[in-house]
Amino acid sequence: MATTARLDGSVSLAEILLPGNSSSAESHAYLTHLTTLKLPALLSEPAALQTQAHHLTSSLTSLTHTSYPTFLSLHQTTSSLSTSLVSLESSLDDLLTLSLPALEDCAAGWRERTEKVLVERRKARVVLEQHDKIRDLLEIPMLIDTCVRNGYFSEALKLASHAKSLSTGAPAPPRVLTSVLSEVQSSITHMLLSLLATLHEPNRKLPALWKAVNSLRKMDMFGSSSEDGDQSEEQIALAFLGGREGCLKASLEGNSRDILRLVDGSGLGERQKEDMAKFLKKYIDVWREGVYDIITQFSTIFLERTPSATPQTRTTDSWPLLSLRPLLTKYAMYALTTHLLPILSQTLPLLSMTSLPSLLTQLTYCASAFARVGMDFRGVLSGLFCTAVSSTIGGELKAVGAKWTKRVKDATGDAPTASRKAKLTPPSQWIIVPSLAVSPPDPPASSAQEAVHTPPQILVSYPPIAEHTNALLGVLNGLRLLAPVAILGELAAVLDSILDQGGDAMVSYVWRVCDDAKEEEEDLAVVAGEVYFGVFVPFMRRALVEGVYGVPMASWDVQTTASVREWEGWLAARKQKVTEVDEAS
Repeated sequence: MATTARLDGSVSLAEILLPGNSSSAESHAYLTHLTTLKLPALLSEPAALQTQAHHLTSSLTSLTHTSYPTFLSLHQTTSSLSTSLVSLESSLDDLLTLSLPALEDCAAGWRERTEKVLVERRKARVVLEQHDKIRDLLEIPMLIDTCVRNGYFSEALKLASHAKSLSTGAPAPPRVLTSVLSEVQSSITHMLLSLLATLHEPNRKLPALWKAVNSLRKMDMFGSSSEDGDQSEEQIALAFLGGREGCLKASLEGNSRDILRLVDGSGLGERQKEDMAKFLKKYIDVWREGVYDIITQFSTIFLERTPSATPQTRTTDSWPLLSLRPLLTKYAMYALTTHLLPILSQTLPLLSMTSLPSLLTQLTYCASAFARVGMDFRGVLSGLFCTAVSSTIGGELKAVGAKWTKRVKDATGDAPTASRKAKLTPPSQWIIVPSLAVSPPDPPASSAQEAVHTPPQILVSYPPIAEHTNALLGVLNGLRLLAPVAILGELAAVLDSILDQGGDAMVSYVWRVCDDAKEEEEDLAVVAGEVYFGVFVPFMRRALVEGVYGVPMASWDVQTTASVREWEGWLAARKQKVTEVDEAS
């Protein structure tokens, strides 16, 4: 009945056959099958369908009775599944509307809170990744200082160049690099001061100075105004000369102080003159070694250096000469006129004649050595030593002449006053050997005075004149050691001057004897005067002109002094007077 009801309630075949009602492939296939049936088969199709429907209904009923627990479990499971799906939907709604926004807010806050930490961690990670490079960078200033202390200047400059190259192209270098560059610059400045100090250190030899100058060239700290750096090279050369000049001045200071202490003293004895000559020799040796080293070092470092690049208008050979050769010439003249010539001009006239020849030999050797480097100053020595010899010999001659003049004036006596007469010393008591006072020897003829190097024998009879002769000959013997020809006329004039002064004193003495003494004393004084003017004075002139200089007296213009003319005139008048008296008697 149920089957019939269901069949009755089924859709009619016509409805099924209507277009659009075949919703599945099976229905379509079944309809297609019906169209292929013949009429008898088609008429029997409902019965077959009904039989199949009864068969299916009984199968379903049997299945229901046998599998109902399964259906109940399926129902419960479906109910639980629906409840779970509803709960899941509610949970998902809460998750989407509440939990996820809160999580998102927490995540956003976490990012903000951890951003700085992450930045620091990234920086730390970068530092750790570049640890070796940063360590090498931080060690550059210390390495430069170590190189400078140990004299590895080229390596120090390479390190400094490497440090500067790290900041090339960076618009804003990092602070650590800026700090390193600042320390590097400080180390390079210290290196510059060390190099300049090397130029001022005494006893530095050519290799150390060469190294220092080359390092200064590489540093390029002085700047340049031209392509090949002429100005920089000149400034380095000036720094070199300034440093070595300071060393030279310091080495000369000790001897110079000792020399000037003696020069400023009042009156030099023989011991002081010997000390001065010793100090002066040391001074000359130190000056020669110092200046010669400076000139040769300058020539080797600067003048023998070939420039790395020269303009088209300048040759390689002329480059150093044009810019630096005049600088060396000026310094050589400065060293000569500042250190040597002033000391020589002050001290040479104060020395004894025994010291001058050795000093001239030393200075001549020094000038010859400097001639090899283009600084021959032998021409200057001639004037210095001529002045020194003239001053020394002239002073000694004047001292001897003053002593003789004083002795004659003492014998003449003090000037008379109104109350008393001056005390006169008779000639027999001082000017002649006592045993010869009765019959004094006559002066020899001029032909007997031909010997130049041996004093006339007659002077032995007159001890004061003989002593005066020995004193003057001692001075002339000292002149033989160093006798400049240029000062012969000057020395001859000095000798004539002291002979004239002594002659004046001698004339005054003879006059005084003739006025106040006895006749025999008068004759003795006249003979002593003839010995002085006729023997002593010509011999001393010949001793200087012929004996020392070898100049014949015939070629020498001999000027008669005033005392000689006065003596000759007085002697001629006296002889004439004596002749007249004899004729009258």
